[in-house]
Amino acid sequence: MDIALVNGIRPMPGSGDGITEYAYNMYLQLSRKNRVKQVYSISRSKKNDISGLLKINSELSAKVRNAVHMSPDIVHIVNQEVGFAAAVSKSSNKKTPVITTIHDVSRFGKGLHRGLMQRAYNAMVQRSILQAVIRSDFIIFDSSQTMLEARKLFDLGDHSVVNIGISKRYSIPITAKKRNTFTVGYIGSFAYHKNVIMLLRAAKAMGNSGTKFLIYGVGNEARTLSAYKQNHSLSWVNLSGFAKESKKIAIYDNFDVLVFPSLYEGFGLPILEAQARGLPVIVYKYGKIPKEVKRFCLEAKDEFEMAHLIGDIKLNGYNKALRSRSMAYARSFTWEKCTKETMNAYTMAREGIQ
Repeated sequence: MDIALVNGIRPMPGSGDGITEYAYNMYLQLSRKNRVKQVYSISRSKKNDISGLLKINSELSAKVRNAVHMSPDIVHIVNQEVGFAAAVSKSSNKKTPVITTIHDVSRFGKGLHRGLMQRAYNAMVQRSILQAVIRSDFIIFDSSQTMLEARKLFDLGDHSVVNIGISKRYSIPITAKKRNTFTVGYIGSFAYHKNVIMLLRAAKAMGNSGTKFLIYGVGNEARTLSAYKQNHSLSWVNLSGFAKESKKIAIYDNFDVLVFPSLYEGFGLPILEAQARGLPVIVYKYGKIPKEVKRFCLEAKDEFEMAHLIGDIKLNGYNKALRSRSMAYARSFTWEKCTKETMNAYTMAREGIQ
């Protein structure tokens, strides 16, 4: 099968961005048995802003047209934020089925982003997602939550939920290590909706009790987090910067618990990665995280309950039976399974357009 994979940014590993990771693994898996052409605008994104999005969109339009003129069997837009490519594809070749993967609809949500420029950016992305919904022949959702949210927003028929996977590397044997310090960890971005400030508040609530907090990430809220740490003299909290993909397993294995206090996730890869390494995971109870991802998570309604849960794990450890079940469950999310289900979606799209 000839497949054109469309993304704004070149698919590559280790970007720290879940959608780019998805695009890379789709290319890696699909190209083993198919002819796959990567269609993208830029090699690397420096900043998600309006000017950057306009540059991506203008360059990508021409590249999509060129790719579709070659009449591939499938055009797969792997990122809903460049969903306008569905309209470009259909205007160039109505016979080629177009599939779009929608990872989340957070750009339509309220209270997840801050600032006038961010609202303007979101408005542009909303229009692009609408084009994808209207012009795609078939839609893949990477979680049941995203599908349900999209159905509330748009008039959608039957489509597929295809959960994304985690690397096989997270299934390598775990070497037990003796550590003198109990370590709470976080890996993700410092975007506002990631709600990392809640973790710092939990650290403040615990006080300097001999527990260390290693918080990995970069993003818009970095200054806010740094200021909070300094203002409250949280010497036991370390803002550790970007977690390189090559170091992530070692980083997870240095944690005793992962805290992921996000307000909203389309999926939430770090949760499954951490559980695959045998870690307990604490999430924010009122955050929107897909049920299939947070199945084995502990939930905290506020920073004080979060601090209590951390303290309980420190004192009593992590239940062995729950640890075993959550590890097996997390490791069942594979890219091979994701690819197989994606190919099934391709078949449904092609049958639907005939």
